[in-house]
Order: sequence, then C-alpha cells, then structure tokens
Amino acid sequence: MDDQAQLLPLYEQVRRSILAGIEAGQFAEGSFLPAEPELMAFYGVSRITLRRAIGDLCADGRLQRQQGRGTVVMPDKVRQTLVSLSGFSETMDGLGRKAGHRILARDDNPDAPAIRERLRAAALIRFDRLLEDGGRPMTLETLWFDAARFPEIVEPVAAGGSFFTALRDKAGIVPAHAERQIDVGLASAGERGILAVTAAQPVYRIEKIVTDREGRPLALSQLVTPSHLVTYTIKT
Repeated sequence: MDDQAQLLPLYEQVRRSILAGIEAGQFAEGSFLPAEPELMAFYGVSRITLRRAIGDLCADGRLQRQQGRGTVVMPDKVRQTLVSLSGFSETMDGLGRKAGHRILARDDNPDAPAIRERLRAAALIRFDRLLEDGGRPMTLETLWFDAARFPEIVEPVAAGGSFFTALRDKAGIVPAHAERQIDVGLASAGERGILAVTAAQPVYRIEKIVTDREGRPLALSQLVTPSHLVTYTIKT
C-alpha cells in the first residue's frame, strides 16, 4: 500500500481494497463475500471498520446485503444516455450485454382512459414486463401501445421480443423523438419482491413516450429501475 493510501481512514483503505478485488475478479459478480471473521482477519480490522467499508460499497451499489445469506457482489452499473432513442435491447447489445424481456402480465383492454387519450389509441394494449440483464432482474416496465395501429407487433412483444425491433422490422417505423419524466422514490412491496431490492434502496421511476417524425405517439413506457444498477448520462 502506498504512502498516500496509508493516510486514508482505515475503513476507506478496506473499501478500496475490496473494490479493487471486485474489479480484478477476485470477488466475482453474483458471488458472496467471505464471512466477516475471515475478512476481519484478512484486513486486520475490527468489525465496525469492516462494516463501514462494506456499508459504503452497498450504498454505491457494488455490494448488497441479503438477510440471512451474506453480502453479494453486484454487477457493474449499466450506463445509459437519456437522450438516446434506442430501446432496451439495442442499448444492452451496444454494451455487450444480453437483454431479456419476461412477460409478467398482458391486458388487451386496460381501463386507462388517460393513457388511451395520450396515445390516441383505438385499441390500447398493456404489457407488464421484467427487463433482464443476463438473466438478472433490472427494470420493471409497463408498456402501452395501440394494437389497432400496430397489430403485427402484438405477438412478437407477447413472445418476449423487443418492441423497438418489432416496430422497425414489422411496421417499418423508427422512433424520431422521446420525452422522459424522471423521479426517484422507493419500491413498493411487490416491486421489491421482483427486483430483489430492500425497502431502503431508491429506484428511478421513468415515464417515456416515443413519437414518430410527425409527432404521433408510438408507445408509452413506465419504468422502475433500482438506482444502483444504472447510471444515466445526458449528452447535449
């Protein structure tokens, strides 16, 4: 350890050492850290110091404490650009990750007059989907679109396909504009169970509406993503 690192508080030295181990693959994503007594002996620190170091890494989203199981190493954050028009699959493909869409529910005649009006939909349809990163839960999405305008897209989406890919390949349409509204809050009990987060972990709540070149709405998505999984950037 260099002289500059030795000037840092002991918990910060331990935090950096654990983080370096994660980045070097010593502690693999999805694996559990060794038990506290083993880590205390390895780093030569007290339980209080170790727990503060681990607590900071949990707050940063690199670790997650799981009741009765231990502390698991979380995957590195996905970096997304807020002004991008890409869909989830396209974004993940560009990052070299494997995207998945698991259908949780489908409603062919949802009672949602406000959304029906916003989309100008003749036959509104709703899909509740779990968007996955390499099989891991990442985002809960409620997707709405007009099944009368895009009948050829319904079954590809119902089969777990990308809406944006189906829109392009089946209807020959590529979104031209997108508007997003972003809030930060806490997950509901049901959302926590699906996304595997605690009651104290914040989530992004994003509403996204995409439109074509003429400004006609194509789809509306309501997304819930744990904040420790994603970093959003804005390019101007």
